[in-house]
Amino acid sequence: MIQSQDRTDPGANAEPAFAGEKPGKDQFEEQKKNLDKNGHPGGDSKHPNEKHDKGDSEKGRHAGFGGNKTDVDDHNRKVQTGAPQQTKPQASTAPKPRPSQHPHGKVHIRDQLTFSWKQVGGWDVDEDTDKKKLLKNSKSVEGYIIDHFYGDWYWNTSLMLGTCLFAWLVARLGGGILSLGLVLLFTNSVYRGEFRRFNRNVRDDMKRVKADNRLVNQLESMEWMNSFLDKFWVIYMPALSEQVMFQANEILKDQAPGFGIEKLSLDEFTLGSKAPRVDSIKSYPQTRHDVIEMDWAFSFAPNDTDDMTKNEIKRKIDPKVALGVTVGKAFISKSLPILVEDMTFTGRMKVKLKLSLNFPHVKIVSIQFLEPPNIDYVLKPIGGDTLGLDIMSFIPGLSKFVNGIIHSTLRPMLYAPNSLDINVEELLEGQSNDSIGVIAVYIKSCKNLKTGQTTKANSINPYVQIKVSNNGDIDERTKVKKQVNDPIFLEHKYILVNQLEGNFFNFNVFHLLEDQADDQLIGNCEFPMGEFLQENNQTGIVKNIMEGGRVVGKLELDMKYFPTMQPIELDDGTKEVITDSEVGIMKLTLHEARDLDISKSVIGLLNPYAEIYVNNELVKSCRKLRQTNEPSWEQSFESLITQQTETSIQILVRDTVDNSIVANLQANLQDLVFESGRGQSWITCPALSENSPPPQIRVSASWKPLAIDEEASAKVITPAPVGGIRIHLRGAKGLKNLESVGYVDPYVRVIMNGKLRGKTVTFAETVNPQWNAVYFLPVSNPHSHYLLEIMDAEPEGKDRTLGTAAINAADFLRKNAEGYFLGYDGAEEIIEQPVLFEGEPCGTLFYSVSFFPTINAYSLSELHNLDEYEEQKRLKEKREEEQYKKDEETFKNNPGQYEWIETEEDAIAEPPKIKLKLADAVKYRAGDMAVHLLGGKFHKNDVFVQTIFDEHAYPSGVSPKVENRQIVTKSTGETFIRDLPNSKVIFRITKKVEVTQKKDILVEKTFDTIDLYEKSFKKPITLQIGPKDSIKVQLEYIPSIAKLAPLDTILDVGICKLEIIGAKNLPSVDSNGKSDPLCVVKLDGIEVFKTDKKRRTLDPLWNEAVDFPMISRSRQVLLVEVYDWDLTHDLELLGMANLDLSNIPALTTTPFTVNLDTQGTLDLRATFFPEYVRPPVESKEAIPVDLSMVHQTSMKAVGNVADFATGAVGTGLGAGADVLGKGDRFFKGLRGSRKSKKDGDSASKADDDKSVAPSQTGESERSGVKSDKSQKQQDDGQEGGQEDIPEEEKEFREAQDAEISSVIAAPNIREEPLPPPQKPILGHSRNVSSATEASSLNGQGAIPGRLTIVEAKGYNNPTLDVKAVLKTSTKEKTLLKTRDAKHDKHTNSYKWSESVPFKAAPTAQLILTVRQSHTFGKNETVAEAVVNLSHYINVNENISIPTGHGEVVINLKYFT
Repeated sequence: MIQSQDRTDPGANAEPAFAGEKPGKDQFEEQKKNLDKNGHPGGDSKHPNEKHDKGDSEKGRHAGFGGNKTDVDDHNRKVQTGAPQQTKPQASTAPKPRPSQHPHGKVHIRDQLTFSWKQVGGWDVDEDTDKKKLLKNSKSVEGYIIDHFYGDWYWNTSLMLGTCLFAWLVARLGGGILSLGLVLLFTNSVYRGEFRRFNRNVRDDMKRVKADNRLVNQLESMEWMNSFLDKFWVIYMPALSEQVMFQANEILKDQAPGFGIEKLSLDEFTLGSKAPRVDSIKSYPQTRHDVIEMDWAFSFAPNDTDDMTKNEIKRKIDPKVALGVTVGKAFISKSLPILVEDMTFTGRMKVKLKLSLNFPHVKIVSIQFLEPPNIDYVLKPIGGDTLGLDIMSFIPGLSKFVNGIIHSTLRPMLYAPNSLDINVEELLEGQSNDSIGVIAVYIKSCKNLKTGQTTKANSINPYVQIKVSNNGDIDERTKVKKQVNDPIFLEHKYILVNQLEGNFFNFNVFHLLEDQADDQLIGNCEFPMGEFLQENNQTGIVKNIMEGGRVVGKLELDMKYFPTMQPIELDDGTKEVITDSEVGIMKLTLHEARDLDISKSVIGLLNPYAEIYVNNELVKSCRKLRQTNEPSWEQSFESLITQQTETSIQILVRDTVDNSIVANLQANLQDLVFESGRGQSWITCPALSENSPPPQIRVSASWKPLAIDEEASAKVITPAPVGGIRIHLRGAKGLKNLESVGYVDPYVRVIMNGKLRGKTVTFAETVNPQWNAVYFLPVSNPHSHYLLEIMDAEPEGKDRTLGTAAINAADFLRKNAEGYFLGYDGAEEIIEQPVLFEGEPCGTLFYSVSFFPTINAYSLSELHNLDEYEEQKRLKEKREEEQYKKDEETFKNNPGQYEWIETEEDAIAEPPKIKLKLADAVKYRAGDMAVHLLGGKFHKNDVFVQTIFDEHAYPSGVSPKVENRQIVTKSTGETFIRDLPNSKVIFRITKKVEVTQKKDILVEKTFDTIDLYEKSFKKPITLQIGPKDSIKVQLEYIPSIAKLAPLDTILDVGICKLEIIGAKNLPSVDSNGKSDPLCVVKLDGIEVFKTDKKRRTLDPLWNEAVDFPMISRSRQVLLVEVYDWDLTHDLELLGMANLDLSNIPALTTTPFTVNLDTQGTLDLRATFFPEYVRPPVESKEAIPVDLSMVHQTSMKAVGNVADFATGAVGTGLGAGADVLGKGDRFFKGLRGSRKSKKDGDSASKADDDKSVAPSQTGESERSGVKSDKSQKQQDDGQEGGQEDIPEEEKEFREAQDAEISSVIAAPNIREEPLPPPQKPILGHSRNVSSATEASSLNGQGAIPGRLTIVEAKGYNNPTLDVKAVLKTSTKEKTLLKTRDAKHDKHTNSYKWSESVPFKAAPTAQLILTVRQSHTFGKNETVAEAVVNLSHYINVNENISIPTGHGEVVINLKYFT
């Protein structure tokens, strides 16, 4: 039994404490001894100057493990002789410390306490308020009496007094001098026995003190274990050999490899008669309190006879493995043996045991080889025992080659730093007797019941008892039917079963005898549960009721089996437990309690027992314990729960003496399941008295959801969500550093209901990351939780956890007087929470939380089961009223024992719910959206259906695995929609639960969320996802009345077009007084674009533009850096600007100028196009955007920067937008043709377009930047210079780069000082975009929009272009003229995908003209079409416009 924890008293709390609770002193601390720095226990005050030689200590620590006990003794002897002798302490003038200052000297209790009668009686202690002090005082008095009077006086005087007494008694009875000799002989025997006991105890104490020193500096021999192995091996080895041969032959019988080999068989397998040995063990006591670490030196050398006797050598059996290879067939077949003999295996192994509080108290066993073990054997492939030749020694290099293959196979699993981890708890859970499902038994009726030869009509009072053959505790009974021989029951009984195969239902039919103790058994029948392995639904069952071999009636019933849903196993081996299901099996385990209220106990000691209530019904009473204030029960039970979110758990700990409550825990089941899954099992209860600490109860709860079909799920009532939550993960500080060199690479996994809902970017090499990420998640109920798991990204193997933090939605929920939830705006309030790493605080997480309540409306399940919902509500109110009356009566009868308190929940009434109408729901842009996946049909099995919304990277819902090419169990995907008109929903059919590669996606299809919601508002709809794949869905939307901030909607995410015009007054760094500037654009420290370099100028004019996606323009760091290019050196930073584009209007080009942090200014133009940008599936970038979407685009060229400053923009190269398409390619080609090899890439990799480099802002870092990644060259003519370095150095750098880039991580740019962000100044500056020009034409009421010419179909012309004209009531304006597109014969289309922003009133029109261009002559109009903008307001989709005998496909984004 594990000792209970020592702890400090937590603060009083009116509610149970869960997340962030500070744990007390761990329970494993008593299992290990504390050591000082030199490895000695406690630092003995008697030898303060005793030291050890450091060199010898290190040698003793790492000396090779011996092969036998002699080697171990030699090593230990060296350690002992190497230790210095004790030296006499030098004299000191310091005052001698008092005895109380010697922590390890003997401290007498009389030195600290004076036991007056007042203290002995405890008269100064208030029994009602300080029982703990009284109990402690009584324990001290008891210990003093035992220590002094029993310990000192009794053992020192009892022998003398006893001798005198017996001598007097013998003399009094007339005994002589011989009788006195007998008494003295008895006294001598007692004295010698006590003296030997005293010496033995002293010797054991001295050995115990020296044991710690041996653990640190010496090796332990394991002769006791080897002796056991020698005896056990003789018994176990034959059985092991037989089992291996049987299993191997079962596998080999169907594994003939061909090439003339007919059959393989294992003819002989024996490991010899000599057992393996553990030569020595090295222990490490200075590890964590819950970790045991040892190094084992082991060997298996059956041919080593040095430690064997003559008889053992004579009876020795050598190890031998014989593989039979049969060649040929029938009469001409021959079996050739392949022999492996004389195997030896030696090595060193590290064994780690991770302890736990629960049985079996060992959670994980970790095994790893510290070095490759030595493997040797003899291989005889031909010739057998007589003519066999050992080819391992005959062929040079073969043994090394084979051993290399063995080591390369075992290295990823067992060789350090890799290890084989065995989860003992998980293995035992698989063998537990827990329930695997629920069987719903529907007892219909019994017919023709008979109680004897003659049975009178209507003379039986029957009922049915249900028993399970392997569980005697199950005893379910129907109601008794009075005076009827053909009873009709129509009752449902739900039975938890732990096994199907070999298990039976026993149905016993009884006749109730009211005046007798036992009822009369009419008869019984059985039903095998193995039938459910074939069919879950068993209907129309009719069983004969038998008694004494004759039929006494018939039983009619239906049964349906609901299995539990197994956890979903991900690719990395972790299991994702489904916890959001309302129906499932709860397993609750009550472990122990502490800090119980002893204010009402007379002596301060309790006789506690516990009662567990589920929804105010007593379901479990734990055993009664005696004389303990820290009881331990370790009792568990299982129960079927039909509504997890509404289930309340109450644990009452009572004292048997007066039945008073000493601890009272009330919690929601969902809270307990979440905290147990997180590893938090100690729950703090409210304090029961004023001066006593709050009691604590250790309880754990697990949840196993049931796989229910559509019929059963339709009857499950799920309440509507209460709102949405906005979690802003800002950063962390002081995280656990698990790296021996460098720092960890942290990121955060946001988990809701056991499912991964979000993941931040990974920051490289830091323990103080700044993620600055926002996630919107639904709040399904007031007990919703969100787990924030901080991970360390690993290049190989599984990522390691750095700790967890939790957000409880209930902490931010408040109601008004009418009972409606209030909104909470905490966007600017930073919350600090400690990060719990293995139960201990390690680091701090910073985040902000906001809550947006939804309308109090009926959910779909409540509307479908409205009568049942109203009935449940009425019954709940009735139970609460009855409980209220019961409590009121108890208070009146015992006014002195109880205090009546009106809680806030009692005063607030539940508000009425409304029935949402479609027209009302779609008026709101934000709210909770749920996709109910009710079924589906597919062309293959073992696939999953994922539901993804908007720009989310991870699915909101994943269906169960498809079996029999269909989905039977209902699943739900839920999210918080921020912008319903622009929301998208994506359905994926995937091979895996967690998709990491594109090949895992079989089919994917995107729909408009609002369109699906409108179509499925009244009834489910069927969607065709693939040619042979369809799903049945229904969407549920509960809108929120809260208005989100503009940058919390789609306006924050989209595509940014940044036009880099030029710069002025840059610093000069070259000897000629000039610079060779180029401009780099970085998003979150990752380079996304780089302009061409301009030679010998301080006022460069680049005229380049780039489109790149942004997940959040308000939170992502957008840096524009200007560098000086040099052929022979790295780029030198001239200055940088931090851009904040959160205030620029959408779909409008905004010119602005920013100041560099050193000297000079940058002239830029920016346009932001709002749209949901989805992250790539195979993300190879450090930021969650698809960098393949980054591309250089066209722009209006500026002749000189001075023109830009004065407002004359667009007056330089290029006369208008009509020639941008061709001119852009022309200018690029021209620049490329002028480049020479000398003017190409610099020697550094920083000239690559997508190099990953952190921002260099410090003074010492401005000399240049280095790249971690390379990108395809932008211009074909560029060649990178090579440094003159040795080949070995090149290989080393390449290996280093490969190792660094194996972890995809972003630089933690926030740790370095950045210049303050600069926002574009809006207002009086002239807007140079065509959208602004169009706006000036239309006057007031203009709406921004964007037109994209996608493609044209149905024409046969060789080349076509499209001209778009904006027509208003006063004027026409040409918006766009596309390039010439050639006819694609495969798709019969012309493709452009060219776009232009505009601004116009809804009354305006777009005129699309399809033209055939001619090189010499006027363009010929092929077709023309008119688009009325008023028909496409708030539209963001592709539109087909009929034009002549064909059609033009455009994408029109036109928002109000």
